Amino acid sequence: MKLSQDDVYILDFTTYEEYLKSLISTQDIRYLGHKLNGLRLHKTGYRALTKDAFESKRREIAEYVHASQDPSSYYSRGLVLIDPILHALVERERGNRVGMISTIIFVRYMRNNAEISGYIDYEHALTRVNVDKQYGLDWKAIFQGEEIIRPSKFDLSYYNALVDKTTTRNSPNYRILYDKEIIFQNLYDRKYIYPDPLGSYYGTNTTRTDFESDVYEQFALYDHVIVKNF
Repeated sequence: MKLSQDDVYILDFTTYEEYLKSLISTQDIRYLGHKLNGLRLHKTGYRALTKDAFESKRREIAEYVHASQDPSSYYSRGLVLIDPILHALVERERGNRVGMISTIIFVRYMRNNAEISGYIDYEHALTRVNVDKQYGLDWKAIFQGEEIIRPSKFDLSYYNALVDKTTTRNSPNYRILYDKEIIFQNLYDRKYIYPDPLGSYYGTNTTRTDFESDVYEQFALYDHVIVKNF
């Protein structure tokens, strides 16, 4: 996740009302007659975030900034893990949070005798813990070995063999493209990641690491080193 000036701007306001008042211009008052009319108009979502969207976005940005600047908030802090998959994710947590690398997780496992698989944007998944209570992954529980990594329809890709259905969704870090097979485009350096398990080239500055596991049928990490364009 990369923060724009508009994202940081939201953190200047502690309440939704303060945010709305900042949007009212002299021209608004001239046409609407009173600033209260402007507040009512903006509350509908006209040229402004709704209250729910404002609170959700402000919370997500605040959590991201806090996590990026305060290592003590890392979910893996202080843990010494033997499991190679969890150990690899711990090694990559800080790099993903501060934007040095971008990791895509591929996981395939069995649930109720049906295959579940998907691609997960690791950095985005780390920031969704407290924002998406229903589908966000509990990384503290995962790192402690209490839960497994389960992709959902809100990740980059999700496949459920029971219903033979695949869903895809862009993330703040990746856009999904297709050329016979799925391709991910990093939104910050525009490089492509090719997750073909049978291929030997995964993209510029991108590597794939496979792991053997008793928990997952298949587990792989695609690590993309982000090229700074400045």
